[in-house]
Amino acid sequence: MKLLRVVFTTIKGLLVLGAFLAIAFAVAFSFFLFGGPNSNSEHVMLEPKDEVEPFFDIGLDPLGGAEIGVVYEAYLSPQQEAEEESDVPPGSPEVFLSTAPSVDREERDSRGHGTLTFNKEMSRAYVHLEIANIDPDDIVLMHLHCGKPGQLGPIIVDFGATGDLADYFADNVLSYEITNADVAAATHGHGIVGALTAGCPIIPTIPMDRHRTVAGLAHIAAEGDIYFNLHTRQQTFYGDIRGQLQRVPDAVVRSMVDQGSAGA
Repeated sequence: MKLLRVVFTTIKGLLVLGAFLAIAFAVAFSFFLFGGPNSNSEHVMLEPKDEVEPFFDIGLDPLGGAEIGVVYEAYLSPQQEAEEESDVPPGSPEVFLSTAPSVDREERDSRGHGTLTFNKEMSRAYVHLEIANIDPDDIVLMHLHCGKPGQLGPIIVDFGATGDLADYFADNVLSYEITNADVAAATHGHGIVGALTAGCPIIPTIPMDRHRTVAGLAHIAAEGDIYFNLHTRQQTFYGDIRGQLQRVPDAVVRSMVDQGSAGA
């Protein structure tokens, strides 16, 4: 009995000590986080400051955000993806499997050339993509993906979500305006397939926190991690042609804008 009382007393003492340490830690953390017991929720007021004169005149224009800003360009080819349709992993979802005979990449003459343009306020992005040697009726999927060259990355814009791709490409040219709604829609995948293919993480280590804005798309593009992928009935899993987007030099963009203004 005496031994049991000693054990009980020891355990009780350890619990009390643990509780005390937990309270001390909570108080210390509160002090660090909120500025101590005398702080309150009001902002700390500093001495009043006078406004300063601008160091330079950049020509501020709060209503100029709709103007063209950064432009990216890609040439699409079969060779920007390494695998063939014969390399598709066993058990892949049927929706991603080809429904017509595939052709090896070196034997295909399908090509594309496109741009991804952002306005300055990053509220809109514009895609203009022209294809060659592809039957528009064979196109089954068309996406912007996030991923490095050679990487199969998740979808950030699904062009087929808002219309028929064959109609979009009827003249061999896709001209499309991207809004926040298009980026956010790509995060709404369902099931395991959706979890793996839908939406691009803001931080790779937090996969469920995904980009939902055009500004997020621009951020990934600035890192060189956005690519076009056009999928056909013959090449559905890996895609028929792929193109990694590269930034167009600002001087070239200004020249194109000036030429466009002069021709208007």
